Amino acid sequence: MSAGIQHDFRYRPLVHDVLDLKLNRLSVQGEKGGMRSYELDSSDPFWAANGFLEFPEVAVEIEAQLNKYKKDVDEVNRRTGGTDGAQFDGTDVIGNTKHLMNAVNSLPELTERKQVIDKHTNIATVLLGEIKERSLDLYAKKENDMMLRGGIDRSELLGVLKGKGSKMDKLRFAIIYLISSESINQSEAESVEAALRESEVDTCAFQYVKKIKSLNVSLASANSASRSNIVDWAEKLYGQSISAVTAGVKNLLSSDKQLALTRTVEALMEGKPNPEIDSYLVFDPRAPKSSSGSGSSPMKGPFKEALVFMIGGGNYVEYGSLQGLAQRQQPVKHIIYGTTEILTGNEFVDQLTLLGQKMGLGSPGVPSASSQ
Repeated sequence: MSAGIQHDFRYRPLVHDVLDLKLNRLSVQGEKGGMRSYELDSSDPFWAANGFLEFPEVAVEIEAQLNKYKKDVDEVNRRTGGTDGAQFDGTDVIGNTKHLMNAVNSLPELTERKQVIDKHTNIATVLLGEIKERSLDLYAKKENDMMLRGGIDRSELLGVLKGKGSKMDKLRFAIIYLISSESINQSEAESVEAALRESEVDTCAFQYVKKIKSLNVSLASANSASRSNIVDWAEKLYGQSISAVTAGVKNLLSSDKQLALTRTVEALMEGKPNPEIDSYLVFDPRAPKSSSGSGSSPMKGPFKEALVFMIGGGNYVEYGSLQGLAQRQQPVKHIIYGTTEILTGNEFVDQLTLLGQKMGLGSPGVPSASSQ
């Protein structure tokens, strides 16, 4: 769950989350006041090469490419006599013609490079404005620290919630606090909820995650005699058996550094016995039919390619994690990631809010934080 909510400070997730990238297209404020629309896909060399760098590294890379562009332009001008001190010999017709032809041939490439640099300079400038206004760097750092440490100091937690940031930034931060905590401190959770209400944030999604977290803790500690109430509650809420609910809760609320999805894909591609993937079914049309009649075949790995498709919302964080997994392998593996829809953190929290509303949770009279 954390992958869909956490603030990420890498370029692609930032652009998607903050600038509302849809179908590889976004619109931002231009330098002269008008709106500029840009395409961002694999045909953009800068986007493809630097999409998962941290934002400060992207800014450095933009500056480096701009300096290289200026140097190349100066070199073209020097060779064609466009600047003082140019090496131009009036008697060397062949040599001069060659310089001119090289310059002419390099112009389209230089023009294209400049367009790419200008595009990402403009996008980065708009992002920087949002980062400063909302302290997005602070949210990303604190959330990452929480996930690694398994919690956060109360004063630090409340300080962030009472500081800069949109209503949705604060709600997402509060939910990450819940997910990262080993157990819920009721007094602390109430303080967080009060801080959210002070900022006029609808706490429905927060209460929903707290309820799910409480269910997970209860299932782990309850004895067999006391589980009937939990079973009844879960079946009433989800309309399915408790085993189906509990199967997903552990991974749903996982706060491990490596995403649950990435761990699963890595284990499946290795094709070795692993308790995390024992329940997965393998269907291979080339394999002989299983004697059990289940249709599932034994796992025979390792595999070089994988196509991962999420039924429901996906995000750039999962995509980046899978690409990182593919690149770490020797030899490099190929992983394709697809989803029913790519959700921003705000959109994912909106879905949690709807689930909470179905349970009658939320802050009466407080508008949704989705547009804040």
